[in-house]
Amino acid sequence: MALETIVVLLVHFRIPLVVLLLAVCIGASAEQATQDSRPLPDPVVLTRQIREAIRLDYALQKEFTYREHRRDVKISTLGKVTVGPLRTFEVFPSTEPGKTYKRLIAVDGKPLDPAELAKRDAERQRDLARLETEAERAARTREEEAERREREAIIDDAMAVFAPTLIGREIYEGQPVIVARLSARPNARVTTREGRWFRQFEGRAWIAEADYQIARIDMHAIDDVSIGWGIVGRIHQGSRFVFSRRKVEDTWLPAELIFEGSGRTLLFRKFQLNAVTTYSDYRRQTKRNGLSP
Repeated sequence: MALETIVVLLVHFRIPLVVLLLAVCIGASAEQATQDSRPLPDPVVLTRQIREAIRLDYALQKEFTYREHRRDVKISTLGKVTVGPLRTFEVFPSTEPGKTYKRLIAVDGKPLDPAELAKRDAERQRDLARLETEAERAARTREEEAERREREAIIDDAMAVFAPTLIGREIYEGQPVIVARLSARPNARVTTREGRWFRQFEGRAWIAEADYQIARIDMHAIDDVSIGWGIVGRIHQGSRFVFSRRKVEDTWLPAELIFEGSGRTLLFRKFQLNAVTTYSDYRRQTKRNGLSP
């Protein structure tokens, strides 16, 4: 397991988002509301409503094109951590794994050369025109099934690890939300590496009261997170990630991901990261430009 794996998962928040979104659904208990005198919802009822309402971001985003602004984190073979330039992508999601098109349009605010952009677009259109072979279809089906099993195992671990508690109401992005505290059960039995990492985190989640979707998650490490028994690397206690969503039309979609943390690689190389990824300009998908599948 490489340290780059955990950094990328934390900074760009793919599978862990799936788990943390579902974690707040697990048998929450209620305490006295802190900013609203009305009783909080019945935890069992709220749990069921969230389970029925939730749609994961990788599925939701497939209905929209959007812009993604990000800096990639790289780790050399000698353990040096670097952060790349700010790259802006126009994203055309696909329902088929591996066919989402992230169209690079700018680097550090400078638009990509038109000739290079046209070349990449032509390659994309050729890829879309090519028919999938039987062998490729079979391989894609196997990959989808493996990913499904992995997600389910991680979700099972999240259910074992996190102990949510409803603590009150707030207003977030103009929407009334319920706040839940997420605490980790340190002795929870898990089967995945993500599950082992989860035991080192705690934080809060904000749940939209109108439609039971997750509006925001703020988590921090309560202990050092070891990778490869600490030999490959370590993420330090206090490292934090925040994931925010905003409502677009009638759908909650990713807005911003922040990772603030420190650690070390290969026992001796220290690093400090403050990485921000933002998502904007959501539009319902069309095929007008031939770039969507």
